[in-house]
Amino acid sequence: MSSTTEIETHTKTITLKTADRKLFTLPEPVAMEFKTVKSFFDDNPDASSHTVVPLPNVNLGELEKISFCCEAQLDFRSRGESAKDESKAQQKKFLKQQTNDELKSLILAANYLDIADLLNVLNQEAADRIKNKSVEYVRRFFGIENDYTPEEEAKVRAENAWAFEGVDPDSDVDPDEDVMMN
Repeated sequence: MSSTTEIETHTKTITLKTADRKLFTLPEPVAMEFKTVKSFFDDNPDASSHTVVPLPNVNLGELEKISFCCEAQLDFRSRGESAKDESKAQQKKFLKQQTNDELKSLILAANYLDIADLLNVLNQEAADRIKNKSVEYVRRFFGIENDYTPEEEAKVRAENAWAFEGVDPDSDVDPDEDVMMN
């Protein structure tokens, strides 16, 4: 997937230590897509490529997926406008493979690593998955407990009936396990 000229022939690597204490080595251009890692080296001029960068808020599984996305985007960027459709297709395929829990974990990891483009894509996917869904569905998706009594909820629903019109039927699958939400 990586661009031969930019990544594969690039011998300098960066080693990251994940929250689950795993070491993960990746090419420097990919690691520098993570603004958190880039800032680490900018703020620590004595650090070298042999320095292990701690990532206390990112697990190995999330880091592998994010690294894959960033490497793919570097490749697509290096190929220019001609790879735009291929890039979108790859993103769509990647997102479809993620469960809701995985998506939410990736959002937190991308936010911590400060990868704005990826964070925007992931947030849009989360928004698409809850778009036009019921309040109950959204609560389950985000793990939010209903703090209304049944009477309070009935009153709010009656006062704001317009907000509950045309809502898509909830999926029969728990949103934490459902991959395709539409």
